[in-house]
Amino acid sequence: MLDKTISKLLPLDRENRIMVFTTREIKEATVLCDILTRTGFSVCEYRTAESFRIVYEERIKPGAGKNAVLVSAPIYVPYDIRQEFTEVTIEVATLFPSLNPISVMKYIQDWDIISFAAELSYSDYRQAQQTEQFIRETVYGAEIIERYCQAAVGDLSAACETATSYKDWIQIAKAKAAVEYYAAMVNNKVDLFFVDESFTRFISDGYSRLSTEVNEAVPPIITKTLSVIAKDSSEKIALIVMDGMSLFDFKAVSRYFSGIDYDLNCSYALIPTMTPISRQSLLSGKYPRELSKPFSLTDEEKEFMAKAGSLGYMSSQTEYLRGFDAEISPMSKLVAIIINEVDEIVHGQRQGRAGMLGDMDLLGKSEKLQSLINRLVALGFKVYITSDHGNTLCTGVGGFRSGVEIESRSKRMAVLKDFAEANDILTRNAVEYQGYYLSKDYRYLICKNGVSFDNKGETVMTHGGMSIDEVIVPFVSVRGVNQNV
Repeated sequence: MLDKTISKLLPLDRENRIMVFTTREIKEATVLCDILTRTGFSVCEYRTAESFRIVYEERIKPGAGKNAVLVSAPIYVPYDIRQEFTEVTIEVATLFPSLNPISVMKYIQDWDIISFAAELSYSDYRQAQQTEQFIRETVYGAEIIERYCQAAVGDLSAACETATSYKDWIQIAKAKAAVEYYAAMVNNKVDLFFVDESFTRFISDGYSRLSTEVNEAVPPIITKTLSVIAKDSSEKIALIVMDGMSLFDFKAVSRYFSGIDYDLNCSYALIPTMTPISRQSLLSGKYPRELSKPFSLTDEEKEFMAKAGSLGYMSSQTEYLRGFDAEISPMSKLVAIIINEVDEIVHGQRQGRAGMLGDMDLLGKSEKLQSLINRLVALGFKVYITSDHGNTLCTGVGGFRSGVEIESRSKRMAVLKDFAEANDILTRNAVEYQGYYLSKDYRYLICKNGVSFDNKGETVMTHGGMSIDEVIVPFVSVRGVNQNV
């Protein structure tokens, strides 16, 4: 695995001050920062000599702790500072010594499994054609994928045991999505049930604290999204909301983002992960208990416009739109564009993960999302892509109606009114949710992992529950596009 390769390159146990010279692509495509952080290093990004001088003189130089500095651009670093650090250079050729670095850059999403496969081979593939053939025929082959998934299951199990923060679970969610993506490529089944079992403990212990987490660049919970991305009303901001898109789905569709430069982070959706609750919270900046109609989308546009106004945008500058072909006013400075296509695929899916992979591949090849991104960037917008909830694979246990407050396509939950008693099918297949951020006037029952209130025995992709695939969703910041690629 790539994290093991990186760990070997760093003097983590021998030095207290490390300066890592690398590239932005490597920093963002690997767990470099996480490796340093979990081994006790305080990580600092080197941006300019002037700004870092202050940090160095005030915090690093007089301190006795472990400090790592990441220099991810070709920039001047003063000699006196460099002398105080052990320097490490990490390049693509360093990570993949037996492969062609230019060819490997084309497969940046697959670096972890490529590293895994390269470790198992003693051959030299440094010619571009050799690297391409190795990746297509060996890395993407059933044998390597099966071995990679087995190894990843062990790593995920260990990660679940040691996870303590919401950020730890984001890394686990990304790793789980990758394993399921590769397994779906060869229609292989991999048992990751234990991840959701462990994640349930985080929901009980840490989910309620997400509203107090502060992150200026990435919203810890989707309720904070607009406040994070639209701080300055003079900027032009476009938020594409891909209803129902999971990390798995984004991993598939983003493979076709040729020329689109982006950062992938994650946010937590609202539980129950149903569209009226979670998407309305995303667009209003309100928690469900603050909404007048949390189970309906009737006021969604009005709530979005009100939030935009509170952020300094005039109504003439704000648009709530739908569809890949949405027409954008030249007056607009804050635009929310709702895309329902993924959610429609989810609710019509009867072939599990392999079916989702096939359909998301088709969506990626259609270039509908890419065209929208390119158009928004050309109009001067800073573009963000997120989702209101993900989806998960379930087996139906049968339906119910008694005492239910709302009707929903999200058949992984039930809202009971007037403290109605749960019937037998609810009692056997659901657990009571504490109702964080929700009105206390109702009872909320969430399906156990792997089941839904669909037709008995039916295999479906759905949402509404609190599995890691449903709760942790992509938050993508588009850096820019290269129209010539």
